Amino acid sequence: MSEAVQHGQSLVAVDVGSVNTRAHFFDVVEGRYRFLATGEAPSTGSAPAFDINLAVLEALNRLQEFVGRTLVSNQGLHISPENEGGVGANAVCAAFSAGQPVKLVTVGLLERVSLDSVNKLATSNYCQIVGSFNLNDRRKPELIVDSICQTLPDIILMAGGTNRGASRSVVRLANYLALALKLIPEGNRPQVLFAGNETLAEELDQLLGALTRVHHVPNIRPSLDQENLAPAQARLRELAFEVQATRLNGLRELKELAEGQLQPAAAAMGRMMRFLSTVVDPPKGVLGIDLGAGHTTVAAAFGGEQQLRVFSDLGMGGGLAGMLAETHLSQIMRWIPYDLSEDAVLDYLHNKPLFQQTLPTTLEELAIEQAAARQVMRLAIGKSLRMLPSDAIYPLPGTVPWFDRVLVSGSTVSRAPRLEQSLLMILDALQPVGIATIILDQNNLTPALGAAAGLDPLLAVQIIESNAFMNLGTVISPVGRARGGPLLRIQMVRNGQKEPVVDVHEGGLRTIALPQGQVADLYVQPLQNVNIGLGPGRGGWVRRVVGGVFGLIIDARGRPVQVPAGFNQRREALLAWQEALRM
Repeated sequence: MSEAVQHGQSLVAVDVGSVNTRAHFFDVVEGRYRFLATGEAPSTGSAPAFDINLAVLEALNRLQEFVGRTLVSNQGLHISPENEGGVGANAVCAAFSAGQPVKLVTVGLLERVSLDSVNKLATSNYCQIVGSFNLNDRRKPELIVDSICQTLPDIILMAGGTNRGASRSVVRLANYLALALKLIPEGNRPQVLFAGNETLAEELDQLLGALTRVHHVPNIRPSLDQENLAPAQARLRELAFEVQATRLNGLRELKELAEGQLQPAAAAMGRMMRFLSTVVDPPKGVLGIDLGAGHTTVAAAFGGEQQLRVFSDLGMGGGLAGMLAETHLSQIMRWIPYDLSEDAVLDYLHNKPLFQQTLPTTLEELAIEQAAARQVMRLAIGKSLRMLPSDAIYPLPGTVPWFDRVLVSGSTVSRAPRLEQSLLMILDALQPVGIATIILDQNNLTPALGAAAGLDPLLAVQIIESNAFMNLGTVISPVGRARGGPLLRIQMVRNGQKEPVVDVHEGGLRTIALPQGQVADLYVQPLQNVNIGLGPGRGGWVRRVVGGVFGLIIDARGRPVQVPAGFNQRREALLAWQEALRM
């Protein structure tokens, strides 16, 4: 994609996170969009400021110092289509992930049909499911009603019945909601978003409309084998924004500042993955992971069809508590090459959410944080496997499918002291299979670009193609067991010249030189019936592999990666993997 910008515009994109707030500046340089600078400030949504726009203003002030352009004055942010002469910008947009998740109760008719879909809908935004029930719930009705009253959700998501399908059973569930709403004080009653049998709209309005606001969207399961989440996702984003705006001071003002171009950061990332998937050969897909402080987002897309999940209980700040609740400590300890006690590791992980902006000060603390990042991403991708399409290529049951590109953002990964640490966190956590290009969002631009794509898709395209994103390299991950001898035989053809054949043995990591930006063709021959994503024992040409920071990477550690249990052996293996990637 080499389109030149004829009438390009400068753009400010603000990204408000729970720990950091960033203001990015994009402009046209020599006929193409370029990322020029970022101003960053600690977020101010919580104590003592309780106003997110204080950090936005600080980030903008720092940004204008970097770019030498007046962006902010007493009259506010300079945004005008005719901005010239080093003053202001032509456009503005924003994304946000700050604030507490919206509490939801989900209701579906059948557990494996409508309830699954409504739960998938709930996890596409910054929401927390605090209760759930369906027609076959074994609890007594009064216990279901009591659970709704105790959790006091912000929104109730309800679905059930195909169009012109089940009706009486759906109304029966709605009666439970009506009773709970009557018992909840009027000022605390949740709104209801109904995404089920569309013929019941009038009946549900009569039953629930006098008690609370009822919103209707197209059925998310119009038939048993069809799922339609997009309209409900858009409406849920609107309702969630209204809830969050009452709790997060400055959010409405941020929307005004962004001239209405404000998106949840997760939705912005999903938009980027959806676009990238359209330039990938099917059935391979694109995977994106944003490792935040309070949330972790997983966005996968295949042929323009996007799947999005937000884990509001997993992250590297406040989300560490959720990770620890689901993790045996040994799953974290296995990635630490230092002889630390379990108490020392737990002390660090329990204190980190209290001081989210602090950075590791020793090599041991850095190792703990990077080990925790592996486990957070591992949990998120494991929980996301059910949402992926059944026709994706799975070289081995229980692994992730074959993704052509994997994009990872988040300060813990992008700002590691050494790039091999960033790459190892990604490989150890996601354990990709087949052949995948690993892209690091080193400037944490993905949410901003997703928001900017609504104004000018070409901007997002050209920034992704620029060096604002870092191609760490193409990874080949064979799956299978060797009985002695090599696993793979690889020959690279560069500039029409064949290079020496490389035999790859089981059990480690290695790199093959391919300078950054250079293009080569590979002939990959699996041996001993191993699988590189094309089927057991099947190989062939891999065309136009683009060199990254680490060139071509061979991850022959198997799936899942086995880390020795004994400390000495574990330390030796972890250090050997780091050394194999050291530049």
